Amino acid sequence: MLKKVFLWVGILQLLIIIITLFMYKKLELLSYINVAFVIGSIFLLISLTLFVIKGRFFDIVFFSFQNIFSRMEDKDRSPLSKLVPQNYSALFIASIVTIIIMLAALLLQTS
Repeated sequence: MLKKVFLWVGILQLLIIIITLFMYKKLELLSYINVAFVIGSIFLLISLTLFVIKGRFFDIVFFSFQNIFSRMEDKDRSPLSKLVPQNYSALFIASIVTIIIMLAALLLQTS
């Protein structure tokens, strides 16, 4: 799992640098902080959404929509929590690490 976390952190940092260079045309600390906050927050919200879905919170609503709008038989239906990827914790940890790096850069910027 540690490899996946490092891979996700690397992907997120590369994405932040590419977006920073694309939007601001230069790589400065303040522009990095701005983009890192947005990217870290988006991926944190995605991982938390996957956590809520995996916790079977929306299964009843999803089953009801399948029941009303679909002609499936009961054996063919699957709950929403079975359709979500199993491993969202690496993405969660990588987004937390990205936000911590952003906060460290913010402390460096203010000092």
